This record gives sequence, C-alpha cells and structure tokens, in this order.
Amino acid sequence: HQVYAKELGQHLENESKKLTDKLDEVNIYIVAKLFNEIVGFISITPPGETGYSIDKYFTRNELPLVFDRGLFEVRLLTVVDNLRGSFIGAMLYLGALSYVIAQKGESLVAIGRLEVLDVYLKVGMKSLNRQVRSGNVTYELLTAEICDLLKVIRLQKVFMFIKKRIDWKIDGVKILNNDQCYHGGDFFEAIGDDFNDLQKKSNVINADVLDAWFDPAPNVVDSIKQNLSWSLKTSPPTGSEGMRRVVADARGVDEENILPGAGSSDLIFLGLRQWINRLSKVLILDPMYGEYAHVLENVVECQVDRLQLKKLDNYRIKTEELISIQKNNYDWVIIVNPNSPTGQYLNSEDLKSVIQIAPENTRFWIDETYLEFADPDNSLEQFAATSDNVIVCKSMSKVYALSGVRAAYLCGPAFLIEELRHLSPPWAVSLPGQIAACEALRNVEYYTKKWKETRILRENLSRELQNFGWEIIPGCANFLLCQLPEIQPDACALIAECKKHNLYLRDVGNMGNCFDKRTLRIAVKDRQTNKEMIRILNMVLSEIERHPSRI
Repeated sequence: HQVYAKELGQHLENESKKLTDKLDEVNIYIVAKLFNEIVGFISITPPGETGYSIDKYFTRNELPLVFDRGLFEVRLLTVVDNLRGSFIGAMLYLGALSYVIAQKGESLVAIGRLEVLDVYLKVGMKSLNRQVRSGNVTYELLTAEICDLLKVIRLQKVFMFIKKRIDWKIDGVKILNNDQCYHGGDFFEAIGDDFNDLQKKSNVINADVLDAWFDPAPNVVDSIKQNLSWSLKTSPPTGSEGMRRVVADARGVDEENILPGAGSSDLIFLGLRQWINRLSKVLILDPMYGEYAHVLENVVECQVDRLQLKKLDNYRIKTEELISIQKNNYDWVIIVNPNSPTGQYLNSEDLKSVIQIAPENTRFWIDETYLEFADPDNSLEQFAATSDNVIVCKSMSKVYALSGVRAAYLCGPAFLIEELRHLSPPWAVSLPGQIAACEALRNVEYYTKKWKETRILRENLSRELQNFGWEIIPGCANFLLCQLPEIQPDACALIAECKKHNLYLRDVGNMGNCFDKRTLRIAVKDRQTNKEMIRILNMVLSEIERHPSRI
C-alpha cells in the first residue's frame, strides 16, 4: 500500500492500508526483513488455473509466449525507498529465480515499470514491446528463458558478491550460484545430454564450441576401433607413463618435464589451486578463456588484475604493455596464446623477452591450446622445460580432434611438475584417451595438413560473414570473433534465433569485461558446414529484417 498506492499512485489509497487480489491465494512471496521490519519482497505466480496478473491486461493468443507448466510470473519486486540501490533488490531477484528453478520452471514473464526498465533488461529480461497502464504507472511486458537468465546472472558480479555473503534461509531452495564457468556446448539441448538419440547430432551445428572440424587421424580411429572393447573394460596405466614418454619425445624434452591430465581444465584446477592462494596476486588478459578467471576469483579467491586488450587494436597483446604492467610484481601471469576468443597471437621470441624481463618471483602459465593452428614451431615447451618459472599448458582436444577423450599435459621445470605429480589422481587419463593421444602424436603429417586447411576455411568463412556487415577480428585459430552492426539484433537475440535452426553460436560476454552485447564467436567448420551456417544466418537475418518486432 505504501509503495503502490501512496507513492506510485497505481491504486487508490484505503483506510486498511492493504492491497489484495485473487492471486494472493497462490502467490509465493520472498521477503527481506531488517530488524524484523519488512524492507522488500518479490512475488512469484506459479502456473495454474488462477492464471497470471498479465491476464488482466493482455489476451494470451496475441502474445508470443507458451502458456504451459514451465511458465512462471515474477511480480512486485519492491524495496522501501530508503534502501533502494542496496543489495536487497538483487537478493530478492536471485531468490525468486532460484525458487522458480527449484520448481523446474523454464521461462519467466513479468511486467516492469517503464522508469526502471533498464534494470530488468540488465539482468536478462527481454521486452516484448507491449505496454499497459495501471493507475499512474506504465508497465512493459517482459519475458526470458531460464537458461538465458542463468548465463546473464553468471556475468553479474553483484550476484557473485551477495551469494557469498548472505546466509540464505529459503526452505527447499538451493540458491543458484556462479560455481561453474560457462563454456558453450548448448548444442546438447538439441541432441540430448542423456545420449538417448544420438542420430540427432547430424542435424546440429555446434559452432558454440571449438571442437575440431576434422576427424582424428585415421590411425587414431583404427587403433581405438580395433581395441575398443578391451580399452573400455581395462584400467589404463596409472600415471599415463607411456603417454608421458611419447609427449616428451615428440616435444624434445625429458619425461620429468611432462604431466598428463584429463583435459586442460583438469590441469588448470590442479595447478592453479596448488600454486596460488588467497594472498596471491595474478595477472590475466581481458578478454581471455573464462575458466582462468573463474578458478582464480571464485575458487581460489585471490587478487586478479586484468590487462585490458583494446578493440581498437583488434585485441592484440602488446609486449610493451605486458612488460610495463609486470612491474607490479605478480606471483603469476597467465596468458592464452593464441588467445581465445580473439584469435590474436604473440610470437615466441616476443613472449620470451617478456618473461626474461619479468621480476624474479613471477611465474608464467602459458596456454597453447590453439598454437598449432598458428605456428607449431613457436611453442615455448622446450623453453619452459629449461626454465624455473614457466608452465606450458597443452590441450590435445582442438588441434588433434580429441575433445571427447579429454587428453592434455603440462610442460615445465621438473621440480614444479613433480609438485603436481603427487597430487594428480591415478588413472587421470582414460585408456582410450592415452591410446588416442599417443597415436595422434605419431601422425603429425596428417594433422599438419588439417591445420593448413583450417586457415583457408577460416579466411573463406570470414569473407562470407563480412557480407552480412559484420566486423571480423583477424585471428589465427579455428574460430572467428565477430562484431555485429547496430542495425541488427544483439548477439544474445541472434543466437536464440539461430538455435531454432539448430545452429549454435557462442556469446562471449563471460570471457571479458570489454565486450558489448554485439560480440559473438563462431567456430570454423568444414567447407559444407560453413556454407550451411552462412545459409542459416542469411535466412535468420532476412527474417528479422522483415519482422523486427519478433525479436
């Protein structure tokens, strides 16, 4: 009554100082109290026969909404006037969203006051371009898919902040959090992550992840096929000893310099949690592969500084800037080279000069996941093996087409590698993974041809995308970073429309603070798949141009 009658004039004031409607019988309220006084609340209307508040203002058949058991309405986000701008509003929203998720909700609908529309849009709600007036207040009709809201929530530092500092006491509700880093892979929505109907995979383009467009070398596939039953039922070498020897031989280093792992993420969590603590000071690039910031900020919770790369320079890594900022005496400097999602690359000599000038106590973690697409001869592995402060992280997923078996390794000074070896669990890499990794390294000629083909495919795809008016950041890996023009939908909207045609692209918002809403990444695929991606994008953009109100 205080807010909606007296302050906003949406309803008439009354002597009882109460406002009610029929939805009170079914609504769920989450309430915030300070010293036992109500200072805010939010209302959730579940699906049911009673309907929603929007039914008072709109006819359902005129709305682009699916009115099913998965649709919840969020209403009346209210905070007393002297506490607006505090964390209370964000707490209530987080609590409401968590409740809807606990009830297996799939989408939200809401009407938001026009004066604070930007707040709703910032947390992931989308306008349906329909307004209604109630008393002295004008509302905008909003909606969102829960899965899309979760991605936005994970990018908002305010939610990370309050999640860790609030003692949540909402029975039966697990407050959603940011304890995972979003990596793409939404294409499994179309295939099914229970693998019940894998035939669907042939109708899906997974350009939101950077899996290789080519198959593993024929010898790799043959080796797995011929030993499939045995490799599935047999325990692998405990410490991946054979894989370790093959990697060391291929890279020209000693076995003591190599530590295999179940993909680079396994090694990132293992290494950074061992060598970095809350008192550590770490420098990363911005933008950069999101797992590093996630582990450092959300898992280790150390001090993280960012070297901001500039769009004006195509996000190029400048050695002079790296050298200058290192004077801040960081414990670790983490660099992805070539960088993702920018595709920019720093040659080995320049990177060595940066490392050699650094303070003595600074260590370097160099992620070379995409290096072979740029120049396989520019690896710092041998340099790292003879150093006392450099670790090179090498995923075998992308350049060797082994994403599914999770094979990777670290290369660095023996004393650092030995520290991690004691912490690495036995059988870290599966037997199929070890077999595939060893065989892949014996078939470099095959992969070298595929890396060269990738460069041609990338340039051809870049030219096609530029025909849409997109700005393409020149890169050197198996993906392209794209900036969308103002006259087209933002990345989130375009990605949502492409999903309807089983084309999955990657919104890169969580990979850097420097991106706006019009930046996406697209993986390079084979020639025919690239053509199909262009066809779908052309169709979607043409449809949007004809019917812009649908977005």
